[in-house]
Amino acid sequence: MSAPTEAAPQPVSDHLSAAARAWASGLIATCGNELQALYVYGSALAPAFDRASSDVNLLFVVEALPFFRLEALAAACAELPRPDKRPAGAYRFTPLVLSRSTLENSADVFPIDFLDLKARRLLLVGEDVLAGLDVPLVHLRHQCEYELRSRLIGLRQAFLRAGGAAGTAHSLTARAAGASGSLFRHLLTLRGRARPEDPDALARAVAGAYAVDPDGLDAPFASRRGEAPDEATARRRFGAYLDALDQLIRAVDADSPR
Repeated sequence: MSAPTEAAPQPVSDHLSAAARAWASGLIATCGNELQALYVYGSALAPAFDRASSDVNLLFVVEALPFFRLEALAAACAELPRPDKRPAGAYRFTPLVLSRSTLENSADVFPIDFLDLKARRLLLVGEDVLAGLDVPLVHLRHQCEYELRSRLIGLRQAFLRAGGAAGTAHSLTARAAGASGSLFRHLLTLRGRARPEDPDALARAVAGAYAVDPDGLDAPFASRRGEAPDEATARRRFGAYLDALDQLIRAVDADSPR
């Protein structure tokens, strides 16, 4: 089974498109005829994008990427304005360069990343090479389970290494919110469910889809809002989140073909 067709990306301003092309002009010239496509992708295409706190991600797809071309692109990057020297209010760009073969042969290894690329992309130059990219859902399930298990193991290890010091539970829980959005969206894709944009609604949608504790799964987002809770509350919230992750892992693993 393959992933469902993704919704069209949000429209972006002509100002962002023009700024991206201008910033990338030296890299475009360096690629020459080898450039297959240039995209803006990711959070810059989301409705709530904030240029003051988030980068604009650019994807360059080239026919091949031998070391001499990588060196030339690196030299072109060295000529670009440093991020800390950009004018107030200017976009901060981050480039990624992939060869065409890497793009076409890596979707089974990085399904989350490639589905995110397909979901939120704006073609600036060249051919839309992502349009026909197939991402089988079986590989998406594998990566989702890997990410969940890695997260659970990492959180437990971090708490142990800190000796359970005061403030650790709240810090770990709040920090977990940052990487949860994309993973939660893809967990809903696996179950064929709608994917809300609001983080709290997203966590609760996943909890409903997989029959896990909604308050536990929402704990990172709750921890990121408002004042830090007292230590006892923070520890209860952290424990509930770990338990919810464990429940979610079991549910995702149960979907694996036997």
